[in-house]
Amino acid sequence: MAATFSAFLNVKTIDVLVVGGGVVGVTAALALQQRRLKVILVDQQSVATGCSFGNAGVIASSAFPFSAHYRMANLPATFLKPSSPAALNWTSAPRLLPWAIQYARATRPDIVRRDTSLLHELCRDALHSYEQLLGIDLPPINRCGYLAVHLTPSELGEATRLNSIRTSLGGAVRMVSGPDLVELEPAMDRLMAGATFFEGAAHVTDPAAFVTSLADVFVQRGGLLRYNRIQSLESKGNGEVAVRGTREHYSPRAVVLATGVHTNQLLVGCGHHIPIAAERGYHLELDIEPGFIRRPTALPSLGVVLTPSQRGLRIAGISHFGSPGLRARPKLLLYGLKRLRRLLPMLRPRPGFEPWTGERPTSPDSLPIVERIPGHRSIFVSCGHGHLGLTLAAVTARVTADMVMSISSDYSNQLSSQRFGLRKRDGNG
Repeated sequence: MAATFSAFLNVKTIDVLVVGGGVVGVTAALALQQRRLKVILVDQQSVATGCSFGNAGVIASSAFPFSAHYRMANLPATFLKPSSPAALNWTSAPRLLPWAIQYARATRPDIVRRDTSLLHELCRDALHSYEQLLGIDLPPINRCGYLAVHLTPSELGEATRLNSIRTSLGGAVRMVSGPDLVELEPAMDRLMAGATFFEGAAHVTDPAAFVTSLADVFVQRGGLLRYNRIQSLESKGNGEVAVRGTREHYSPRAVVLATGVHTNQLLVGCGHHIPIAAERGYHLELDIEPGFIRRPTALPSLGVVLTPSQRGLRIAGISHFGSPGLRARPKLLLYGLKRLRRLLPMLRPRPGFEPWTGERPTSPDSLPIVERIPGHRSIFVSCGHGHLGLTLAAVTARVTADMVMSISSDYSNQLSSQRFGLRKRDGNG
């Protein structure tokens, strides 16, 4: 890495500065590098320390927007229910009002259908996008599918309805029960009325190690990784951007912000605000031997996913909404685990481990936001991936790189924040 560092510093021009060392930023840096651009990747601490560290590790083959499951009128009761998989930081409610208005619009049936179709389209391209981006350098990915457990007949009926939509959109799903279910996951046979098996889904055992491996490939291919806290950015008249950090300053030709829930803090001087909420998720290592389950297994009614880990098993999930910096409530995950232990009493926290938490950047319609900032032709953002950061990172990396290269695509409009009816600015973009 030292040789790469020295060589890069001798280059006078930085083509692109990518801010944010999570999976979205690392894959964006790789995609830009693949287009023969000189790229610096900057993070204030290290790669994979945010949501890329703690998640279920799933690369999904299909997805529905949050608005397909929760109507606006149902949310207060959902948030107030102690056993609900979704919770709200009530002190954040006034600041979340603009986001909530956009969410209410996203629950319109025609919008839900449009967003569901687009999410399925993006998810179908997830694994292929990683393969295109990494080639022979792609770290191991487990391609053994994903299981969603349905605990009651009513839950099974709703799953049947959603699966018909998935199938109509090209999703490879099938309902399983009885011996077929036991063959897939013997430990789950006592739990369920049935389950949905997502054949095209995949997972990584250690998300942080996976993202770190991607960053290593970026450096091996000639990229530069720097640790620096970016404080501000400003467009220059010549198209470059003045980027100020606590340790270094930069003048790249373009900047890509992959900074999740903190994106708006860096856009203050740009006159642009992106509608994203902070949605805290939690995970915890469980004290059970490896091999308890073979693949990620979700329990949607509890809002959690069980995923094989290097130590054995971890539980991840919960949707805890608020504004950036909202106070963590680890008991939300522990409550879900308590309910799960009524069914699987052998599951308990691993001694010495506490729940970990991270803030997912979540858009009102559950679609990522990838765009060139209006009025600033050299500033781009990629954020708002919510629960699909690991799934869609390589897909949006390609979209981001195309935008930086001024290559238009259908996604340029579909993933822009202008879809929320935000006011466009006049400027030099």
